[in-house]
Amino acid sequence: MTIKLEARKSCPVCESQASDLVYQLPFHNQSLKKFMVDFYGQRADLAFLEDYKFQIKKCPSCGFLFQVNTLNDEGMSALYGKWVDNEKSLHKKQQANARLFRQYAGQLENISQLFRQPSHQLKILEYGMGWGYWSRMASAFGYQVSGLEVSPERVEHARSLGVNTIQSLPDGGSNFDFIYANQVFEHLDHPLQTLCELRDQLKTGGIIYLRVPDGRKVESQLRSHGWSENLNAIHPLEHVNCFTRKTLKTLAKNARLNPVQPPLRVDIKRFWGGLKREINDRWLTTHIYFRRE
Repeated sequence: MTIKLEARKSCPVCESQASDLVYQLPFHNQSLKKFMVDFYGQRADLAFLEDYKFQIKKCPSCGFLFQVNTLNDEGMSALYGKWVDNEKSLHKKQQANARLFRQYAGQLENISQLFRQPSHQLKILEYGMGWGYWSRMASAFGYQVSGLEVSPERVEHARSLGVNTIQSLPDGGSNFDFIYANQVFEHLDHPLQTLCELRDQLKTGGIIYLRVPDGRKVESQLRSHGWSENLNAIHPLEHVNCFTRKTLKTLAKNARLNPVQPPLRVDIKRFWGGLKREINDRWLTTHIYFRRE
């Protein structure tokens, strides 16, 4: 098994062959190397990176920002199977405060309002299920939920929570009313291809929810100050796609999906905070609902 980086030759969003170099830094740069070693600890042998560059390009056609060099299949398996600190990740989820689960509950209430159907009639897929906590809550709300995840450790944990898991997308298409993909598409080598596959899994009128890190300020910071570990939206090896709201909508358009405004949810007791959230959700942030017409 040989782990290596492979160069993406075209824009992952619009497939244009043109690109402009925004930033590059050799992986053997001392500050970048230290960050990688500190982040992955002794779990990863990163010597193979010495001959590669951390390279970020921008598509002049659609404005998308992306890492050129991404891990091959063997590298992706190692990254999410061994290099990522699963114990720390699970502990973080288990120790999450109530705010996270209130957010989940709000998302699940939105689904009910978007479809105007009883929850038990709706079939949901969580794509990139992680440890299974969102799926478990969705099941508690009465939805028919299936979770798909590549990490065996996370699948096993989700099953221990009672989550119904699947190993691959079902054959035939048109299987789900709603697909939930939270913090997934920033990791994918071929996001357009994946989104088209997920679109085909939706029933006519079905909706997919995409949520990714917000990269609206990343380009300006790269050009003025270079990369730093604070730029989480373009994390080396992991967050290989850097979305803005505009480029996320372009990705969906190219997959023949149309944006849908979220249901209005303003709590009178928290009016100004609720109003700020509504403005962000409708016009600024990188979490959007899309419908298959």
